[in-house]
Amino acid sequence: MTSPFRRGDRVRIIDPNHEYTGCRGTIADPESADPESAHSSGVTVLGHHVAIDGENGLTRPFLVAELQPLRAVRAGARTRAQQKNPTGSLRSVKAGPNGE
Repeated sequence: MTSPFRRGDRVRIIDPNHEYTGCRGTIADPESADPESAHSSGVTVLGHHVAIDGENGLTRPFLVAELQPLRAVRAGARTRAQQKNPTGSLRSVKAGPNGE
């Protein structure tokens, strides 16, 4: 069984009983940990080191079951009305033609 994560993948911590629950980070396994060689020798990867966002590169170990992959999602297209005036009218209803 191979791990669904590789070095550089973005993840969220999902273990409900962990102090880092909900935090995001990046898989930061050491370069020497080659998942291909581990898989070919029959070793199952149980966890990864994750660099938690905002902790200046400090890595912490997590089990694979405690990690959720984060995927980039394209934002939906805005409608023409939203592009034209996203916050609504700023002029008062009682204002005259000159805005006074």
